[in-house]
Amino acid sequence: MKRKNKSSFLPKRQKLGVFLLIGIGLGVVGTIITFVLYNHQTSVLPLKDNEIIMKQTISQSPKEYNSTKPKQLNFQSFNPNTITKAELLNFGLTQKQADNFVNYLKAGGKFKTKEDLRKLYFMTEDIYNQMSPYINIPKQTIRQSSNQQPAKENNYSQTSTTQSLIFDLNQADTLDLQAIRGIGTSYSKRIVKYRTLLGGYVSLEQLKEVFGMTDELYQKIIPFLKIENPNPKKLNINTFSIKELSAHPYIDFYLAKAIIKLRYDLKSYTSLQQVRQIHLLDQATYEKLLPYLEL
Repeated sequence: MKRKNKSSFLPKRQKLGVFLLIGIGLGVVGTIITFVLYNHQTSVLPLKDNEIIMKQTISQSPKEYNSTKPKQLNFQSFNPNTITKAELLNFGLTQKQADNFVNYLKAGGKFKTKEDLRKLYFMTEDIYNQMSPYINIPKQTIRQSSNQQPAKENNYSQTSTTQSLIFDLNQADTLDLQAIRGIGTSYSKRIVKYRTLLGGYVSLEQLKEVFGMTDELYQKIIPFLKIENPNPKKLNINTFSIKELSAHPYIDFYLAKAIIKLRYDLKSYTSLQQVRQIHLLDQATYEKLLPYLEL
């Protein structure tokens, strides 16, 4: 009779269960160790390491970081009411900034206090902070400005200086227009944009057609504007397409279509007055449109 092996004191199924529990335990321990090691390796870098990385990034792209650095200007003591363009350029201002400053003065603008310089179109907080310690406004200048008498029949003051500075409406850019009191960034852009759509102004009255223009503002700015030798862009009614004609503010799609149809009926326009035959074209629109037409 065979003896049973003493080492096999547990049934076979129980042995398998023990081995399985041991394996699960080892797996859990291994997972915990791996998780702890991974978190330790990916922890946040110390402050010094972060600083080194930031310095390396800045050194690799100096333009990106230096672009935000304020420009250092070289101001000296000056009277903003008598400053010249050359002096402003020597201070380090750009051509456009100097033009805006001088045009404001030419249009009759006066600075009574340092804070008044903040009204300039180009003035940023950084430029003002650099400039303000050097601004010197004599008391006499302030007194003369306060004693000026307002012009008659107007709601705004007008000095001999403003009367001598008049901009050509077809030549002035947005900065020139902003030198006129009452015209800011938005109005100057609208005036120039409408000039482009028209092909050029032929009358100051057309300013009333600019979006947002009020009668009060119109009366305020026209003393400083003029139109010399108007030469508007012409619309050739014998060659232009419907799309080209309807791009003009005075011609909508239906009027453009009627102009083309009449041209087809006539074979060709021989006189600008022939467009008056179009029933869609009233007399007022015809008179406004006539300077922009050609054969």
